[in-house]
Amino acid sequence: MAFGLPLLTPFAARAMDPELTSDTAAQFYDVRSPTGETTLSRRRLTTMLGLSAYDLLKAPPGDPKAPDMSLRVRLRYDADFGAPSSVTDPSAPTAATSFVPGFSQGLVDVMYAYLEGRRFLKGWLGFRLGRQYVVDALGWWSFDGGEVSLTTPYFVKAEVYGGLEQRGGMPLSTSRFEADGIWTGNRQGLDRSLYTSFQPVSLGPALGAAIESTGVTWIHGRLTYRRVYNTGDSNVSEYASGVVTPAIYNGLRIGSDRLGYAMDASWSSVGGAKGGIVYDFYRSEVTHAYGSIDAYLGQKVTLSADYDYYVPSYDGDSIFNFFAGEPTNDAGLRANVDVSRNLSIAGGAQVRIFDVQTAQFAPGGAGPYSPSSNYSMAATYFPTNGHPFDKGGYLHARWRTGETQIALRGAGDVGDEGQRVGGDLSAEHVFETHYVVSGRAGVWQWQDLLRPDRDATTVNYVAAVGYRFGPRSQAMVDWEHDINRLVGQRFRLMLLLTLATK
Repeated sequence: MAFGLPLLTPFAARAMDPELTSDTAAQFYDVRSPTGETTLSRRRLTTMLGLSAYDLLKAPPGDPKAPDMSLRVRLRYDADFGAPSSVTDPSAPTAATSFVPGFSQGLVDVMYAYLEGRRFLKGWLGFRLGRQYVVDALGWWSFDGGEVSLTTPYFVKAEVYGGLEQRGGMPLSTSRFEADGIWTGNRQGLDRSLYTSFQPVSLGPALGAAIESTGVTWIHGRLTYRRVYNTGDSNVSEYASGVVTPAIYNGLRIGSDRLGYAMDASWSSVGGAKGGIVYDFYRSEVTHAYGSIDAYLGQKVTLSADYDYYVPSYDGDSIFNFFAGEPTNDAGLRANVDVSRNLSIAGGAQVRIFDVQTAQFAPGGAGPYSPSSNYSMAATYFPTNGHPFDKGGYLHARWRTGETQIALRGAGDVGDEGQRVGGDLSAEHVFETHYVVSGRAGVWQWQDLLRPDRDATTVNYVAAVGYRFGPRSQAMVDWEHDINRLVGQRFRLMLLLTLATK
């Protein structure tokens, strides 16, 4: 059973244009096994507090070229009061089965906190100091440091930045932005021979640079490079042997080293296109490439085609770099039709193609898996995998008039490993501009061909009522009931409160 309570409250801007926001969510739920035992008990409270202050330099009014400075801060408190003490205490009697290294019952982190300056030196110079996000072809990333940019009048902007990657286990930090493949955190209080796969956190010096277009509205491109280093100790032995002390590696080494480019363009009456590519210098290969095209056929029809190529990549300290990582190729077609002013229909189909290693790693070479090595297999026949693929599709329809909205959704994914097929119907209506009534009912069928005993059909429904205080303020009560043969019946009650004032 779960309860949620989000709260959003921005306040009016005065004087130096300050802004204060708050967002709070409370959840209470138990996850139980099919036999009835509670395997996970959670009582979570998540609160985010934001502070922004604009026009710190009190620029002359009406001058868009005047230098500008602002401050932006956002904190997050994520507490779990439902987890037992044995989850965080390695000395607890039941720690052998419940202790989770690095788990925090009251994590506080700074999402961002930076001072930003724009349009200095006659519009050329900009900067950011503090904890900040970088979002580009290389993905979401966060660091503590500084960024300096030069915006020229020739449609080009250049920037350089450097600092320390935000990493879990450090004060006021989270592990969300670290590279995949490693498990790091604060090992204080843990015996060196225990949980060796849980790596000790260390500083991650980073540097980056980017060049992007600016001043042109219909097309934008950004070329970006970033390198992150690992420092401190790293456990070479992922698992404790119980006989010898785990080996430790120490030294400056590359954590990630990548170059990416992304571009998007749009023409209001024709369509749009976007694409990107990422090259990983550590793996010496392209690890991500994507592209999509949208065509506007008149005022009511949009046709789209998408392609995405992805190869798993990991932090330089990860043991997963030893194993072969094969790519996935996703291709899809989409369409959206505005049948009338009230009715719209969208649908699509997609296919995912897998590659599986079926050839020698280094034919004729001297690598550990080459024919000349001691590890070479006697057989030299590597049958093709036939490029197995999964396919699927979806169809959505939405009808809206006045204060009423009805939506119908159906989707299915089918492959050699199993399938997932189902659909649901949802509706919402607002009475007298204040009273909200909504609901959803659905049926979904799951099939796992590798574990036939796990096949199940789930029936669920959601009923909700609420009251709207204003355009951005609303209170809601949601009741959800899910039924299938594996877990029996599960319930969730969620209380939602959203408030916004200016």
